[in-house]
Amino acid sequence: MATNNRTEAILRSVLDGGTISKGDAEHLLSLREDSLEASLLRSAGNDVARKRFSNTALLLGQIGVDMGPCDGGCGFCAFAKPHTTIEASCLSTEEVVARCQGFARGGAKGVFLMTMHRFGFGWFLDLCAAVRKAVPPDLQILANVGDLELSQLAALRAAGVSGAYHVCRLREGVDTRVSPAQRHATIEKILEMDLDWYNSCEPIGPEHTPSELVEQIWLGVDLPCRQHAAMRRFSVPGSPLYEQGQISLARLAQIVAVIALAASQQKHLASIAVHESNVIGLMSGANALYPEAGEPAAAAMTPDRREDGFTTALWRQSKEITTADCRAMLALAGFGAARDQRK
Repeated sequence: MATNNRTEAILRSVLDGGTISKGDAEHLLSLREDSLEASLLRSAGNDVARKRFSNTALLLGQIGVDMGPCDGGCGFCAFAKPHTTIEASCLSTEEVVARCQGFARGGAKGVFLMTMHRFGFGWFLDLCAAVRKAVPPDLQILANVGDLELSQLAALRAAGVSGAYHVCRLREGVDTRVSPAQRHATIEKILEMDLDWYNSCEPIGPEHTPSELVEQIWLGVDLPCRQHAAMRRFSVPGSPLYEQGQISLARLAQIVAVIALAASQQKHLASIAVHESNVIGLMSGANALYPEAGEPAAAAMTPDRREDGFTTALWRQSKEITTADCRAMLALAGFGAARDQRK
């Protein structure tokens, strides 16, 4: 079967050690996800990432430590105040510590503590400090919270937080009530404070154009992110964007592959994640997964834990993906030892 000459030239250049331009990326993202060219793209992303990361992989856990109606008002989110039915709740420090320990037992190298866009900073700072003292020293404590000031980031760093996930999301300020300028400013402050910055192209829906995806991806190419990623939007019943639907895992993997090629010369990059966790993404350029729960034995001790706190399993309306599930996916995809994100 014949392939598009431009696609072939781009991929040959990358496999010979080159990189791609925004125009190249837009072309690659314009390919049909079920085309031969898209399959070759995913294969090239896999090849580039396997070599770059020495075929090692990474697990990073995530815990929603509080939840409730959120002022962010995001049109894709189950917590957005205009349409949510979720009531406010908060995990205890003891429960957060127990879950972090479960992640550590399952091989996770770090855990993101997630809040709503607006949250009590003093409470969160105390939580991070308490968790840092109670969990293994090699388990990183990471933040996934709303916009922060430099002094607040400094306080989190002093409390033992080593990095933060922060994204100027697709159509920020249009599908959300959050200012894109604020999101960008917080990212700059994270970098200024010398915290590891975790970026992602998200939340991707069928309506997002190749040019929109490119601009979002390039934020993590132009700035030194520790991790880049791609996440598809989950269809939340009752949310304004529900009728837009979801992209396929093949399309998500295509975007992962473009990220792998676009960031191939990014010196600070230590991993590329795909969310939700899946083997197709791991075979297209991703080497990092986000388990939503620790080892099943630890999870079984609190079978109703999803009633307090949250993970993206809430969006998917399915069981939480455990560290054991993720290790099985990594094995199926042929990955070797876990990667140390700090090196």
